[in-house]
Amino acid sequence: MKRLYLHIIFWCCYFLFRGVIEYLWLLGNLEGFTEWQYIISALQTVVLEGLPELFYAYYFSYRLWCRLNTKGKSLAQYSWYIFEAIVVLIFCIYLVRFAFYYIIVPIILEGKFPASPTFEFRRFMSILFNFVATSGLVFAIKSVRLQLKMKEREKKLVKEKLETELKMLRNQMNPHFLFNTLNNIYGLTKKKSDRAEEAIMKLSDLLSFMLYRSNKPSITIEEEIRILEDYIELEKLRYERLSIVVNKDVDDPTVAIAPLLLLPLVENAFKHGPSGSRFDSFIHINFILKKKLLLFEISNSFEPGPDQAATTENIGLHNTRRQLELMYQSYNLEINNDNNIFHVKLHINLDTYAEN
Repeated sequence: MKRLYLHIIFWCCYFLFRGVIEYLWLLGNLEGFTEWQYIISALQTVVLEGLPELFYAYYFSYRLWCRLNTKGKSLAQYSWYIFEAIVVLIFCIYLVRFAFYYIIVPIILEGKFPASPTFEFRRFMSILFNFVATSGLVFAIKSVRLQLKMKEREKKLVKEKLETELKMLRNQMNPHFLFNTLNNIYGLTKKKSDRAEEAIMKLSDLLSFMLYRSNKPSITIEEEIRILEDYIELEKLRYERLSIVVNKDVDDPTVAIAPLLLLPLVENAFKHGPSGSRFDSFIHINFILKKKLLLFEISNSFEPGPDQAATTENIGLHNTRRQLELMYQSYNLEINNDNNIFHVKLHINLDTYAEN
């Protein structure tokens, strides 16, 4: 219905514009009419001459062009479409000439204006120009509308594709996290440790968050920090010779961040740090948020071994990098591996969320 109203408004504006031109022309070429008669005559003339133009404009844009733009047609079919268009065009032009000769001049203009012959070539070409201009305008508007609609559709498809990929990344990360944590709890149960029960409770809380709250587009920094702290407490139950230092400096805990974005980095530090170390090890974390600019740094000691290359770009780090690409316009992720210390530094402008 909205589209119908837009078409009606367009043609009303078009006829009004033509009516003004016709009115000015009648004022300069016709005498003996009142002001009101000039206005009525101009509008009647424009409507009678404009209706065939309206018909041909829709015929050209919504029938002829669609048929010519359809693939798989033979040359004979295309030739027939063009021939039909020429016939319809000539018919509409002479509808205008007949209306002018038999209705406009003798009735509307009361015979005060000399009528040129119906089939005069000069008049034919003048009307032909009007038809081409009107049809071209309608076709141009339709083309612009279709282009905008197509771009909007492509934008929607790209957005849906990115959302699907993001969900797949999170679904890939969660089983990875669960697998590592269950291994930790398994280690505690083998030792018959009393801390196994506490670990299961913390794991239950984490899984509850992943199932019911992580599917939201964003969570607060406060919630993200709480998840990281719960995970760290869960991992600390397993290690005795591990030094963990966490520094936090947050000016606004309500700032939004993508859920579970930082957890893979912390998980990576535990997996390739203390879990593979025979000696004392450490994990240092800096979490600084100032005016929606986040700095997250995490360093962990590790012992070089055959799997050292795995610390460069494992599943967790790869997923984090891809999520950053999908969700943030302004970020920087640095990964260094030097002197048996694995260091990750992440800068994010949280104000650029979902601007990609």
